[in-house]
Amino acid sequence: MAKIKKISYKDIIHIKKLISVVCNDNVMSYRRLFFLSVPVTIIQNFVYSVHLRRFPETYVIYDSSNNLKGLITVKAQKGNPYKWQIKRLFLDKNAYEEGKQLVEYIIAKFGARGVDTFYVSIDDNNKELIDLFINGCTFRLCATEALYKVSNLNFISDKINEKNFKSFKNSDLDNLAELYNDNLITHYKYSLSKEKEEFSDSLLQGSNNESVFKYVFNDDNSSKFKSFIEIKTTDNKNYFLDVIIPPHYMEHFSEILSFAVKKIIKRNKNFKLYIKNRKYLQSGEMLENFYRENRFELLQNNVILVKDFFKTIKEESPNFNSAVIFSGFEV
Repeated sequence: MAKIKKISYKDIIHIKKLISVVCNDNVMSYRRLFFLSVPVTIIQNFVYSVHLRRFPETYVIYDSSNNLKGLITVKAQKGNPYKWQIKRLFLDKNAYEEGKQLVEYIIAKFGARGVDTFYVSIDDNNKELIDLFINGCTFRLCATEALYKVSNLNFISDKINEKNFKSFKNSDLDNLAELYNDNLITHYKYSLSKEKEEFSDSLLQGSNNESVFKYVFNDDNSSKFKSFIEIKTTDNKNYFLDVIIPPHYMEHFSEILSFAVKKIIKRNKNFKLYIKNRKYLQSGEMLENFYRENRFELLQNNVILVKDFFKTIKEESPNFNSAVIFSGFEV
């Protein structure tokens, strides 16, 4: 009979063996995960409220012969303890049933504590894993998003009025939540709308290596800004840009990108820039066209799968032909 438990130091050697089939970058990523997950696990054992669980949690599953068959990492959505994301999943060969058990265990464990929404973002080429979540665990296909590499800077404009930009403050949270939720395509609002707390900065943000810079754009005297810009980096070399902009302000998009690039150049002239497109926002199609016209490189298309306790029909589960690994980016 399979056994599921929280990760511990004793599991590390088994996990390294399980993921030895993947690249060294993933191995190193999980080594860093161990140093965070295991000590935090000791503390979390004494914390029963989902409101206080802010760090990723990792669980492993062993078969009856004590062979490690899989590993799952989950994390509460920042600012919303009732929404949890499945961040990573490792499964051994032909471990479809163990994968189902891990996912169902997480849903049962935290669902009993009040969590009402679980979601996962998966590369749309990973058909076997998508099948596991949809047909095996009754998740539903909700939306799609994409990650692009900014391959050239031909769109950069020198005509930037910096007076239109200001640093984001917590006093802007209400306006940001309104901007995001109003820009959601209607049939995605039930599952993907956000509370203002989900946009707030973490109290522990300074304890990690991530640098985050947030700005708002407004070209008139209105109290409500028209666009939101977030720039993230962990190494001052690879930068990730996220922009929320309604369709009727797309004429300012080049100016907004130019502003973001110039902010990055002040920190490092030799940088790589990546940008997300949330296709579930009303401006998603227009952004997609802009990226293609400017020859941005599409790196990944992801599907967002959601489990919010809708009744769905289960189908027979197939077997995996190979080991599985994925690491999704946040919605």
